[in-house]
Amino acid sequence: MAVAVEHSAQGQPGRTPIPAHAVLSVLPNAGSKSLDGFLKDKTEPGSHVLTDGWNGYWHVESNGFVHTAIELSKQNQPAHKLFPWVQNTLSNQKRFLLGTTPMVDNKHFQRYVAEFHHRLNRRSMEQDLLVRLLRACIHTSTITCDQLIAVPELTG
Repeated sequence: MAVAVEHSAQGQPGRTPIPAHAVLSVLPNAGSKSLDGFLKDKTEPGSHVLTDGWNGYWHVESNGFVHTAIELSKQNQPAHKLFPWVQNTLSNQKRFLLGTTPMVDNKHFQRYVAEFHHRLNRRSMEQDLLVRLLRACIHTSTITCDQLIAVPELTG
């Protein structure tokens, strides 16, 4: 799974940045082709991308992003201190899945991730909930049972 968290502000010195939106996606693997596709689909060109030292990110800059890689093995701090909102998002995703269903089927995993992603990014929009729900019902086409149970294709 790939996770990206946008920072809306840098925060105060010595404190973690303030998160805005998060994006989660199930990838077929952690190779550079899959990660490049995720970044191109989910990130604005020219954005500053902060990653761990995984070699799948080796050509992020050549795709038009500013890239800073932090090799975790060379740091004095654990990952949850260096990437607090990514770690927090993954932890909350895990809790969501454990609370939603006792067993997540792989063929529906992307759908569970999409539901969590949707809820996470709208957690502070409760005052507009009814209007957004009605708008979604009006503008969303129905799907058949066969479409619902079909195995989704993973992008990558």
